[in-house]
Amino acid sequence: MQKYLSIAGLMLIASCASIGTSITRDNSQITFPHYSIVVTPAKGWRLLRPNEKNEVAVVRIDLGPPMSARVVMQFMKNDIVDERLRSWTAKQVADDYRNLEKQIMVEQGVNKGQYKLSDVVMGEETVGSKNLYTMKYTTSRSTSNQTASLYLYFPREEKNPYFIVIHYSETMPPGVFVARSFHQDFLETLKSLRVSE
Repeated sequence: MQKYLSIAGLMLIASCASIGTSITRDNSQITFPHYSIVVTPAKGWRLLRPNEKNEVAVVRIDLGPPMSARVVMQFMKNDIVDERLRSWTAKQVADDYRNLEKQIMVEQGVNKGQYKLSDVVMGEETVGSKNLYTMKYTTSRSTSNQTASLYLYFPREEKNPYFIVIHYSETMPPGVFVARSFHQDFLETLKSLRVSE
């Protein structure tokens, strides 16, 4: 039985060509039954809600020709379906999820020659008043390099029925650097995260 939804499937959605609706002041708040976020409007971000059932939001900016340079924020509710895992602490579930994601990247990406994985660092980070479990890493292909950060937010310290998976990535062709940083927009969106228990 599958324990969690993997972020790997979302990364496929995010790699699609230009997508979604422009984020403006009128639609900058994105609300699902279990969480909401506010995205900085009028900065070029576009929104796709590919899976309402799993409460998935993909927000992205294309910085050049399609598939060449992009910045992506992804948010997803992840149900903990295994009753045994529901009794675990947030840190135990976070460790299990992060280790599983790393294993999937190695088995489905590195071992199949799709990309190289490096600089994997797992930790904790406080953003605003939220404590998040993180995994930061870099993937490299012949056509692109990606720096990415996985953030996991739990409504409670233990006995969670679900958690929120947040993934931020910057994908650029080799040797390409962007003058403007989008990381601050991401942090502001992350600070705005509100979760219902």
